[in-house]
Amino acid sequence: MGIGISAMVGWVPDDSGRDALALVARLAASGDVAVQACTVLPQSWPFPSMARVDAEYQRWLAERGVAAVEAAESAISELGLTPADPAAFYTSNTAESAGLNEAAKQYHADIVVLGSTTGTPGRFAPGSTTDSLLHSCAVPLALAPIGTRDSVKSLDRISCAYVGTAQSEDALRTASTLADAWSLPLRLIAFAPRASTTFPPLGGYGAEDVVSAQWKEQADALLGQARAALESSRPGLVVETATVAGNGWEASVDAAAFTDTDLLVVGSSRLGPLARVFLGSSASKIIRYARVPMLVVPRGSSLRAGTTTEDQ
Repeated sequence: MGIGISAMVGWVPDDSGRDALALVARLAASGDVAVQACTVLPQSWPFPSMARVDAEYQRWLAERGVAAVEAAESAISELGLTPADPAAFYTSNTAESAGLNEAAKQYHADIVVLGSTTGTPGRFAPGSTTDSLLHSCAVPLALAPIGTRDSVKSLDRISCAYVGTAQSEDALRTASTLADAWSLPLRLIAFAPRASTTFPPLGGYGAEDVVSAQWKEQADALLGQARAALESSRPGLVVETATVAGNGWEASVDAAAFTDTDLLVVGSSRLGPLARVFLGSSASKIIRYARVPMLVVPRGSSLRAGTTTEDQ
């Protein structure tokens, strides 16, 4: 069983752009993925002007756009990726996120892929463009941690953050579709971070232990139900479950023991047409601390049989 994915990379000819393309290469090593690179340039003044500086600025923007397209086409060729039509292009907009959103809609992209410009190697640090897209994009966002370009490895597991909510159900559909299509094991994870306290809570540390144990029991039950449903609906799919805990979110995420050959799928909520994606505190912290490529799935949008479906 195969699945065709159209991946649009938010391309800047630097390390972040190369990280994003390297993530596409990892996806393409597992399944049928076509890629195109989109560079968004600042929108020039819309009215004609006799000023020489305006003409020079527009010429400079055009030259920058052509150079970005050439660099993207070269990088796509070097990685042996399947190019979409067009393989690379540039557009202009008042905001990079808005330009990528419009381009993704115009070219029917199934996912938008972004690299991280700053931050800790091995992690993804959302910048202004990513932050805006995490709150506006209508299709899943693939996030490439810093350094993804250093070793283009194929995926060996799909992981999915799951807590039984509507948004995690959307993420689960995408994760299970990819794992089934690409013949990869699927791991369902429930994170159980424990808050750090300077002083003992009112009920004592024993009370926190009881709450943690109850949460783990509930999480294990939810994961077990999801696993049983998947094994029934997708025969042959290998499904694992794990409830991971730690003192705080960073320790909890680290306890999941991700590798750079994992793809972590996380769900998010929609708030309406003006803010289609909303990252809850849990998803935000997972993205902040996970040392692994991620796919953030908006509520109501999931990859099915090669296309992205959306609630209207």
